Amino acid sequence: MNKYERTPDHILDLHGRTIPEVEILLDDIFSKNYSHVRIITGKGMHSKNGPVLQAFVKEYLQLRNIRFNQSKIQDGGEGALEVFLKA
Repeated sequence: MNKYERTPDHILDLHGRTIPEVEILLDDIFSKNYSHVRIITGKGMHSKNGPVLQAFVKEYLQLRNIRFNQSKIQDGGEGALEVFLKA
């Protein structure tokens, strides 16, 4: 294990969810006392219009000034985000 590797407090898998469902789940997850959450959005490969959920989640986080970055390949890569809620 890398000394900088962190295990998230919670992993939220959004596969098969709609944007209204995702918004409710995000509001709920961020009301908890987590410091690190991994959000699996998927890559949008099964969506007619591409990766809709990831764009929504990124905008949601940016509007709330919540720090995030793309997950490492082994943790989901382009289909997942690492979200940090506390310093």
